[in-house]
Amino acid sequence: MLRDRGIDISARGLAEYWLDCILYNWDEYGLAKTNLMKGLLPPISSWYNNWFKNCMGSPIRSEIWACIAPGAPNIAAKYVYEDAVVDHAGGEGVYGEIFNAVVESAAFVISDRVKLVEIGLQAIPENSLIAKAIRTALDAYLKGLDWREARERVKEAVYSSIAQYAPINLGFEVIGLVYRESFGDAIAKAVNCGWDTDCIGATVGAIWGVIHGVSNLPEEWIKPLSNRIAVSEGIKNIHILKTVEELIDEVCAIGEKVLKYFNAPVEISDHDDFTNAETVIKSLVKEVKYLWDIPPNRVDFDLTSIKTSITYLDGLAILPNKLNNFLIEIENTRPTSVTGILDISTSSGWVLRPACPCPISLGPREKARFKFIVEASAEDIYI
Repeated sequence: MLRDRGIDISARGLAEYWLDCILYNWDEYGLAKTNLMKGLLPPISSWYNNWFKNCMGSPIRSEIWACIAPGAPNIAAKYVYEDAVVDHAGGEGVYGEIFNAVVESAAFVISDRVKLVEIGLQAIPENSLIAKAIRTALDAYLKGLDWREARERVKEAVYSSIAQYAPINLGFEVIGLVYRESFGDAIAKAVNCGWDTDCIGATVGAIWGVIHGVSNLPEEWIKPLSNRIAVSEGIKNIHILKTVEELIDEVCAIGEKVLKYFNAPVEISDHDDFTNAETVIKSLVKEVKYLWDIPPNRVDFDLTSIKTSITYLDGLAILPNKLNNFLIEIENTRPTSVTGILDISTSSGWVLRPACPCPISLGPREKARFKFIVEASAEDIYI
């Protein structure tokens, strides 16, 4: 999508690529795609009727966003949010992908793993279960406990029998990251914790690779592998690059465009100067907090001269003879006044209060809110 449409992409566009290019329908992927095919847009495509929103489907996708925004975790997090809410809105999976991408982006300029984990924690809500799991693992390490004891403490703090449950997996990921003695040891400790082992092993290996570079990866891990890219039959309608080197070149080219577009305080150079890296990174991470407050039950529409949104206060499902509240907000983005008519279409037999259409008059940059209630009998609800 970055290649096709440029670097300014959104969840809505990513959702189209999920439908057009991805055949996988496991868990949150399938539930989100089902909602998308019903016409539900992100973020509600993944917020509604999705009991896998707290899982690992989005945290495992973090690396690409870090690699096109190296040393710019605020930019990586912006992309991550658009990616994650396609199938994890309102769930811990969003925070898991934000944490991973912020750590990975920062790892281009900071190598201390404890500092990286602490920076990642600053990018997610303190009261999230992801944060609780990560703090539990980090505290165990700082207290000098064995990695197996750290695993037990993470299990006690955020246990779930679901293998893909993001909080426990992010805790195990951090265990591999901070308790490592070598590349293989880091991956082995993370994987031996159990649960979603392919995800946490891959992410730990990726972070190690970002910090040390390909030239410092152990030969015994690299030698058995070729540089060819293999893609399963579950991926279609995209141009497949042939080698890892081709993929690297494309990611780096897009990354340079991203850094320039967002005026990031980092540039690609043959000479490293990370003197103030930690101070700069921490200031950038503070910008990520606005993502925490975006409601998962609201859909926004940018109509150029006005912006509108609809918030489903009581959910998307209309139940027989039960009031369902929703909110419509309209913002005039122009420097002059605008007038218009707000009209809402409902199915036959449904009752909407207050009745529509209703006139609208907004001054320059003015916003307005309209709260509605809809009700329907069982006979008038389509299944």
